[in-house]
Amino acid sequence: MHVTLDHNAKTPVYLQIKAAVLAAIRDGKLAPGARLPATRELAQQLGVNRSTVAMAYDELLADGVVESFVGRGTFVARQTLAEVARPGGRVPQRTPSHKMVWEGIFSERAQSPVVESLLDLYQVSTLRDVISFSGSFPDATSFPTREFRNSLHFAERTLGDEVYRYGPVAGYERLREYLARRMCESGAQVSTENIIVTSGSQQALDLIARALVSPGDAVAIENPTYPGAMTAFALAGARLLPIPVDEQGLCVDVLENVLKVQRPKLVYVVPSFQNPTGACLSWERRLRLLGLAQEYNLPIIEDDYGSHLRFDGDSLPHLKALDDTEHVIYVSNFSKSLLPGLRIGWCAAARPVIVRLTAFKQNSDITTSPLLQSALWDFCRRKRYEAHLERIRPIYRARRDAMLARLAADFPAGTTWTKPAGGLFLWVTLPNALDATELLYQVRQQGVVFSRGRLFYCDNPQRNTLRLSYGHVTLEDIERGLRIIGATAKAMLSRAVTRTADRFHSCTVPLV
Repeated sequence: MHVTLDHNAKTPVYLQIKAAVLAAIRDGKLAPGARLPATRELAQQLGVNRSTVAMAYDELLADGVVESFVGRGTFVARQTLAEVARPGGRVPQRTPSHKMVWEGIFSERAQSPVVESLLDLYQVSTLRDVISFSGSFPDATSFPTREFRNSLHFAERTLGDEVYRYGPVAGYERLREYLARRMCESGAQVSTENIIVTSGSQQALDLIARALVSPGDAVAIENPTYPGAMTAFALAGARLLPIPVDEQGLCVDVLENVLKVQRPKLVYVVPSFQNPTGACLSWERRLRLLGLAQEYNLPIIEDDYGSHLRFDGDSLPHLKALDDTEHVIYVSNFSKSLLPGLRIGWCAAARPVIVRLTAFKQNSDITTSPLLQSALWDFCRRKRYEAHLERIRPIYRARRDAMLARLAADFPAGTTWTKPAGGLFLWVTLPNALDATELLYQVRQQGVVFSRGRLFYCDNPQRNTLRLSYGHVTLEDIERGLRIIGATAKAMLSRAVTRTADRFHSCTVPLV
């Protein structure tokens, strides 16, 4: 089996190995029952780490393409044929049968690197029976299930059969009124007509991409950033223009330089507790960003998943609250702060934008659940949402503090990390010699997972970065899980230093 690797490609090496095995099977070079090379053998042949080959084999095993037997090795899966007898006792001649080979059938968009990254992120974040620092889920133990169940019963009793019919495409009127009023209290100039309720903020981003982006349009986007946004814009055919992020959020000066050379259709930003870094866009940069939007007639997509989850310092106004020229399209949701299973988000924007988003939503899912919308409205109008936020903020602060303490105590020298004042995430940069993909594979064997940083980049991914989420992890699991990650990272760094020293001494020649 011949495998050619491109170490400069955006596709991870283990996925390139997987694709090469699939191609060999499809071309008949690997027959059913054929034994694949041992992971150590193939790793030596390709000049990669053994864990990289093991990850590729794990992917093939999960897809049912190969079978693995302890002590024997990994084999191409066999296809079994049933005995089928025709009337009269004659047995028809067997003909080869093969499962459908889906590789190469999917569209270019479905096979794009951003989709592969999103699938990778989803697979890790949904693992069970592990200590997971992946995913962006709120704390399940603090879910206000009893209070929300009461609101569900109220909605059924009050509205009757209405909650089981199709509702208005733009959303339940009373919920939209509540959202508009809440935003006005924060300083935004919006009315009910400026609000559309969506099935989570992800649907809002998909609708925005479909409404504003044509194939080939450029979209300025934070780098690193939320993978769901990258996917939404990339699948709409956009060219992503990466704008770096530092401790004060989006680097607006870099964006300004980009605007002078290119004309992006829009800019996407998470100004409060940025996903994945946890950075907060400074007051000065917020004003400068709005100034650039007016100067270049540039729409700003403000993704506000968690400004209401601030537990340190003074709050900063939304971009939408500072926007009196309708340049900002505001997106938010209840998934990160209340009940993720509700899948209710919303978008606030100028009326022409809402009209077009409503048309696309009509074609997408017709309406978001009227029952859940009406129950959410009742829950919020009774001030239960504010009470819930007051209850969970101290929980997240304690978990953030525990995570910072363990990072300082357990991780190798040279590791740096962010110190978010709210939200659900912090960002870790390991010493340059470490690879977060290999680290993930090693700690996964010990029952711990995290999100690799490279999945959040649209350009120039940093292989030594990772995102840690503290929203849904107990204090005990934070201590145990980070001890494991830190100890494993130290051991990997020690081996890397030893290998470097060995290479140096083996290449040293006397000076004569």
